[in-house]
Parts: sequence; C-alpha cells; structure tokens
Amino acid sequence: MPARSVALHETTRTRYLNYAVSVITARALPDVRDGLKPVQRRILYAMSQDLRLSSESRFRKCAAVVGEVMGKYHPHGDQAIYDAMVRLAQPWAMRYPLVAGQGNFGSLDGDNAAAMRYTEARLHAIAAPLLEELKKDTVDFRDNFEGTFEEPVVLPAQVPNLLVNGVQGIAVGMATCIPPHNLAEVIAALVHLVDEPKATTAELLVHMPAPDFPTGGRVIATPEVLEGIYETGSGTIEMRGDLTLEKGEGRKRLVITSIPYNVTKATLVESIAEHIVGEKVPQIVDVRDESTDDVRVVCELKRGADPEAAKAYLFKHTSLRSRFHVNLTCLIPSKGDASRLVPRRMGLRGILRAFLDFRFEFITRRIEFDLRKLNERIHILEGFERIFDALDEAIALIRESQDRADAHTRLRQRFELSEIQTDAVLEIRLYRLARMEVATIRDELEDKRKQAADLERLLTGKKRRWNLVRAELQEVATLHGDARRTRIEAESVVREYNEESYVLDEDARVIVTRDGWIKRQKSYTELGAIRVREGDTVGWALPARTRETVVLFSDRGRAYSTRVVELPQTTGHGEPIARRFDLADGERIVGVAVTDARALPVLPVPAVDGEDDTPPPPYVVAMSRGGACMRMAIEAFREPSNRKGRVFMRFGPKVPDDRVVRVEVSFGSEDEMVNLASVWGRALIFRTGEINVLRGAGRGVRAIRLQENDRVLGFTLSAKARDGLSVETSRGRTEIIRVTKYQPARRGGKGREVLKRDKFVTAGYEAVEIRPDAAEPVEDMTPVGDETVVEGGQVIDAASATEAPAPAPVPVEPEEPAISEAPAEPDGEADEVLDASLDEGADDESEDDGQMRLEL
Repeated sequence: MPARSVALHETTRTRYLNYAVSVITARALPDVRDGLKPVQRRILYAMSQDLRLSSESRFRKCAAVVGEVMGKYHPHGDQAIYDAMVRLAQPWAMRYPLVAGQGNFGSLDGDNAAAMRYTEARLHAIAAPLLEELKKDTVDFRDNFEGTFEEPVVLPAQVPNLLVNGVQGIAVGMATCIPPHNLAEVIAALVHLVDEPKATTAELLVHMPAPDFPTGGRVIATPEVLEGIYETGSGTIEMRGDLTLEKGEGRKRLVITSIPYNVTKATLVESIAEHIVGEKVPQIVDVRDESTDDVRVVCELKRGADPEAAKAYLFKHTSLRSRFHVNLTCLIPSKGDASRLVPRRMGLRGILRAFLDFRFEFITRRIEFDLRKLNERIHILEGFERIFDALDEAIALIRESQDRADAHTRLRQRFELSEIQTDAVLEIRLYRLARMEVATIRDELEDKRKQAADLERLLTGKKRRWNLVRAELQEVATLHGDARRTRIEAESVVREYNEESYVLDEDARVIVTRDGWIKRQKSYTELGAIRVREGDTVGWALPARTRETVVLFSDRGRAYSTRVVELPQTTGHGEPIARRFDLADGERIVGVAVTDARALPVLPVPAVDGEDDTPPPPYVVAMSRGGACMRMAIEAFREPSNRKGRVFMRFGPKVPDDRVVRVEVSFGSEDEMVNLASVWGRALIFRTGEINVLRGAGRGVRAIRLQENDRVLGFTLSAKARDGLSVETSRGRTEIIRVTKYQPARRGGKGREVLKRDKFVTAGYEAVEIRPDAAEPVEDMTPVGDETVVEGGQVIDAASATEAPAPAPVPVEPEEPAISEAPAEPDGEADEVLDASLDEGADDESEDDGQMRLEL
C-alpha cells in the first residue's frame, strides 16, 4: 500500500476520540439499565452461564473464573478482572455483594485479597435476578472480541443495581461516582413512579431519602440539599461515623462503631494515634482497635475530659467525617440507535425512568418469547390430538411405510399435519401412544391455550404489563430487601470544633535565637544553660502558655504568627524558623512578642471624649532604616498567619532597600522614650506617645529627618533615665543615647549631632529575657534585636559579618547634666501616616493613601 500524507492534528484528534469513546463505553462507566461496567457484567455472565456457579453450587477457584472471563470476553489482564471480582464480593464496598467469596478477600483495614489461586467464589443469591431469563430473548447479544463466542449487551436485571450498589469510575474527560442505596427504598420509589409517572424528585425522595452506605454511619444533609443533588445529579454529601460513649470501670471511652464509606479503618486508627502522640487532642489518651466482624475502635478518655470536645476534634481532623461527591453519570441508549450508548449526567428521576423503561421492554420481550414458545407447543399438541383420534390408522400407516421419510410423507398427507407436527409424532415414544395418554394431551393443550390467551391480553394493554413490572419489583424487595444502615440527620448534633479546647494549657518558655532558630521548653535555669547551635546565642526568652501566640517580626516588614503549642518542645536546638514560614533570602527576625499577659506591660486605656477607634494597648513599636516608625496593637497579630505571614510595615520609594531595624514591645508609661541613633552620628530622643497607632499595615510616621545617605542604626525603648541605646563608634568609643545626656525633643526632627568626624558602627543589645515570676516583669524587659554593623555606609546583619567585634560593655559614667536641644523646627513637609488592614500573605509593593498630619 503506497504511503500517503495525513494531517497530524486531524489524525491525533480522531484516534484520541476513538480511545476516549472506548474507555468511556467499554471500561469505566456503567450502563443505566443493569448498573454494571463491562468487566462486571462479563464476570457475572461467565460465572452463571459458563461455569454454572449459582448461589447453591459449590465454590470454584477464582483463577478459573478469571481465566474464563479473560479467555472469552475481557482480554484486558487477569489482575484487572480479579480486582473487579474481589470488589463485587466485599460487603464493605458493595451494599449488596453479587459474588460470595470464600477465603481472604481483603478487609476494611485496607488489606489486599489473597492471590486468585487461593480464593474461591460463586454467585450470591441477589445476583440471580440480574441473570434470570437470559435465554428468553430478553436482551441482545453480540460477538466477543474474536468472534468465537457471544456475550449479552446488557443483563436482564430485575434489580436497580446502578442505585442499589452504586459505582465509581474515571473515564477520559469524565467520571462517575454514584452512592449505594437501600434496595427496598429504591424499589418503593420505582413503584411510586409506576403509579405516578409525573412524580417529582421531591416526591420520590419521600421513599428513598438518601444513600444507604454498607458501612453504616450517618448522612448529614438537609432535605433541600439532597433534593438539589438528586435533581441535578451532582453535589456533595457529608458522611460521619458513629461514636458512642461507654462508661465502664475507671475512665470513660468513646467507641467508634461505624466509619464513613470508602474510609480505611487502619488509616483512621493510625491518624487518631498520631493526634494523640502529638498532644493535639488532650481529651484522648489511647486508642485501640477491638474490631472483629463489626467495627469497634476504642478511644480512652482522660479522667474528667469532655467527651463532646473529643468528638468534635475527631470529626474535624480525621476521616471519621468525610464527603462523598455525587456524580450521577452513566451510559444510556441513544434515542436514534438503541445499540449505541452515550454518557450523560442524569438526575434521580431520569435514572429511575430509564430503568423502568428497560424493565417494560424486558417484560414485553419475555412475554413475546413465552407466547411464541406456547404457540409452538400448542401447534404440536394439536397434531397429537389429530393422531389420537385415528391412532390405529396412524400406526398401521407407519408400519406400511418403507422408511422414516416415507412415513413422514404418508402422515402429512393423511392427517394434514405440518412438518413440525409430523416430526413430533414420529419422535414420540410408543408407550405415550397408548389411549390412556390422550386425556393428558388434551388437558395440557387446554392449559397452554389459556396461558397463551393471558399473554396475548398482556401484550394488548400497557397497563397490564406495568402492573407486572410493579409486582416483580415488589417481589424482589420482599426476597432481598433489608433495613437501612445509614441514619439521616438534617444537621449535626455534635458540638462545633473549637481549637482552644484541644490545646494543653501549660506553661512554656519560647526561645528564639539570633540566627533564627525557635523552640519551646518547660523551664530553664539561666540563659547560659539553654542549648543552642555553635556560634549562635539566645535573642529572646519569653514566657507564654501553650494556648498563646508568638509573633516573629522580620526586617522585611512581615509578621509571622503561630501558636506556642505548634513549636517543637525540646531541650535541643529547635527548628529553623524558615522551615515553618516562607522567609525570603536574607530575611531575619528583628523582634519577638507573645500574647501572654506575663510578657506584656499592663497599660492603662486612656480616657477619650466621644468615639475613638484607636486599638487598645499593649503595642509594638517598629522603626525602619529610612527613619519611619509606627505603633500597632499586639492583638492584631493574635491569630496565626499562613506561611507567608502578614505585612505590618510598608516602605517608601525614597529609601532603596529599606528594612525594619527592630521591633519592641511598648512599656506604655508616660515617661517611656524612644532612643535612636543614626549611622552618621546623630541621636534623637522623643516620647513613645508621639507615634501614631495604626490599625493595619502602613508606612508609619517620620521618627527622624535623615540627611542624604544617612540611615537609622538602631533604637530602643526606655522608661528609666539611665537606660538607653548603647552604640559604638568606628574608633571604639562607646556612647549611650539616653535622657541623662540628651534632652528629649519632638519626633520628626533632625536630632542632635553627636559625632562630627566619626560614625556609629555598632548598636549592642542584650538578650530579651522575661521571668514569669518577676514582681514587675516590665522592668525586666530589655531592647529587642540583633547587633547592627555599618560597613562602607551599608547596614548589614551582624551575624553575617566576618569576625564582627562584640559590643563593648556599657561603662558606668557619673551623672551628667542633660544637654538641651531645641525642638526641631518644622521644614514644611508633612508626616505620612498609613492605616490599613493587615495583609496576610500579601506583597508589600502596593501603597495606600494615608492621612496627612502637620507637625507644629
């Protein structure tokens, strides 16, 4: 055959569509009529018709069944066939198993079935209504994959298997996920639809209100939600397992007696154990699996623990509560060509209507078949009746004949028989030709004629056939129906999950190092005894109970909040902060605060006239290299953030690569001062109360007006006259910026020139340590932050500087009179105040319009 050119995109499209159609129709989606995928249909057909494995026969090896199916009908691999067969036999997967298994067919714990050479199987009793009357021309047959055998296109199902057992499958570009239902309820809905063909979905749901899962449990959904799901064929149903409270000797226990559908019990128990080990559910101290044939998972409760809180946690954080995503997609016969199947998402009424139409067609074909067989029998019996009226003559005629053909011809001509009648007479045994059998033949003929008349009446009226459909459905419900296993609740009766109820409220110490490692300890003797990595030092040691929040402020203007209980409890090094949060390259922590009241100053709330939306204290104070400062309430950071943190300070475009120098907790007293120093030897002291309080992220206000190329080196808050910021000059001299040396001025000025031909290179800070048992914890607070070194006019992290000198100890100097400094003159530029909501995980490139305030 000569080569020819084809368009690649057209060929690819055609072949992909062929592949997709093959997967959809021949592998993944069920037929709306019998509710089976092709592999399931072929397994049941081979077991019933080829191997004769009824519910009363002996078991056969599964390997024999798989071989029969694969060799004749389904050449897609033995393991795929065996897996489908195993699922048909699992009572926790199928609401009504169609295969009865003997041997290891897996378990609810997720164990795999034994190899097919070890297990045995036969059909279950409920599979019989799916396969009965296959030989009555009730369904069409087609050739198998190689044309040597025939297989049914669909089984003559008397059971609405699609809804009863449900199905899950993934095709190309579509999927199906149909939940199982109770057989008696589905048939009740079908019967109602027979009686009321125009019944609505709401009326049908009166009879089958919700799915009925084989593992029991509960369905949490309102009637309105369920009606919407069954009307559209899509939606989500919440499933929950059953928990009961048992009171025995000693402790109480919660017992799980059922689990949601498609949940592996072993995985559920393992998940609960992990939560217990991680101390995330303090109400439960132990879990064990005592299941036999029934589910029984025991959760031992702590003495005095609230069982409702434990229930709420398990439903919130384990698969004891899960969701079933309903998708009622199946294959339906095409209207133009019934032999061609098309996929479609259907509602409940459409599925029931399609099954009833199939049953009506099935019964019509069965009646026609039975009537045809009756007429054939009647035709033969009529021939016997003619022969018996002249039996002696017929026998003599046969004796005179030379052979069978001659006898056949003589009988047909003499008694006017058909060919079929003549053959029947010649094949009958001699003893039945006795005169005593004539009455039996005539009785049978009369009975057959009555049966044929009844069938003809059924074919002449649709109502009679619909009554027959109704009666047969009710018979199936009587034989195989059972009680509902899954309970329905319009709303949950379990207490809603409250995170605070599951955190052990115990004392802890939050330890943060200067290199960015964090941990919590129950206690320590002194700072020097805290274990840190080599070359690292403790930067912050704060008390905080496990239910409180720790806030980490970075030099990029982001705040990272997490519960103290989430920190690793260890006496080792802890973990890097970058493992818990998405820190940028070079981003470092410049301040730490906790929401525990023992580590916060007790600040009076100022009395104001009229309405005031200023957030209440305590506050944190932040300052940038560019000379901006801001105050924010700590309460804004109480809720845990995501990995990207929250923006709390924005930077203006005038200072390239601006950073936050440090963040401190405000003491809140009227005498509290901000002591800051710039790189090029300027110092400024002003009251903390002059800094505006922002409700959200912003640039803040100007703290100091810097000269060109000058930057803020550091700052500290102080409430005592002799406390201040210790800085070191490039010549090694130590200077302390405090009110005993420099007169406080107004915020926003240029500050006092301390050095003329020198600059500050280092700001030294001690570790922040707060003892929870201190009488006045506020006075124990020391400045927050690392050392900052200036090299060539650029501010860098001291931890990254090579062999940076340690800050010199602050010398004890005699009291000096304060050097007065005139208040800074306004330069005509307004301070910029930005008050916006906190942006969680947002970029800090955008800027909000702020309020303008003139400094007088």
